[in-house]
Amino acid sequence: MTTLEKVQKLERYLSLRNPETEPVIDKTIDKLLDREILRLSELLTTLRSQLADFEKKYCMSTQLFRERFERGEMGDAMDYMEWAATNGMLINAEKHLYILAEKIGHEPAH
Repeated sequence: MTTLEKVQKLERYLSLRNPETEPVIDKTIDKLLDREILRLSELLTTLRSQLADFEKKYCMSTQLFRERFERGEMGDAMDYMEWAATNGMLINAEKHLYILAEKIGHEPAH
């Protein structure tokens, strides 16, 4: 059973009951969200640091690099491929963090 299938099963289960009578499930879900938010936040810090290293090395912002890379002006050197991949990973992680932290109004526990 996939994680999504498990969550859907839990959703069906909770729809039959009053979720407020399930404090253990509620607390567990909060902890899972907090853990994932923390993991994504740490990943963002790492990716931003890596992008800063590329920017310093090549004296170019990631935004300018991405524009030039997408136009095919940068070539296909390994560093450029890694820079583009790192930027893509950052964008993806930001989207995931937004979904978890912003859209549901969830604040990570400290």
